[in-house]
Amino acid sequence: METEKKYNNSLKSKGMRRNVSSHYHLQKAILRVNRPVKVTKGGRRFSFTYLVLVKDENTKAIAYAHEKGKESIIALQKAYKIAQKKLITYFPISRRTIPRQILVKGGATKIFLKPSSPGSGIKAGGILNTLFKYLEIKDVSAKIIGSRNKLNVIRVAFLALDKLTGKKYDY
Repeated sequence: METEKKYNNSLKSKGMRRNVSSHYHLQKAILRVNRPVKVTKGGRRFSFTYLVLVKDENTKAIAYAHEKGKESIIALQKAYKIAQKKLITYFPISRRTIPRQILVKGGATKIFLKPSSPGSGIKAGGILNTLFKYLEIKDVSAKIIGSRNKLNVIRVAFLALDKLTGKKYDY
């Protein structure tokens, strides 16, 4: 205890801060990395965008974020930081499947979610598979209709979860 106080004080004196609320219980997944280029008179300017999914294992909370930055690591850190602030718990206890079937439309993307019988597993394409694994839903079928853009799919999936549970995600 005494050495820990000394350690914290030595970090403060150097201008650093120790992260007291450690985020070791967070699971993180990078869903998409994009590197757009702006061509100018002086050359090409690169930037980075990250789409990430974050899950808090203790509270079963989940969130996504899409952030931009001039450097790769900065964009990634911004995305994780924003996602950690937007965590929401849809199913506090692990569920085998979703309560009912639902069709949700957002932009050019439609998602059809349907509960499955026990033991059938997750039948979902793209990033919906990752989302259901993070939510610990074991038996579900999902179909993406229309645009399969990852950002649109994850937004519409969270809209579907909002409608299924009656909660409101901070978009």
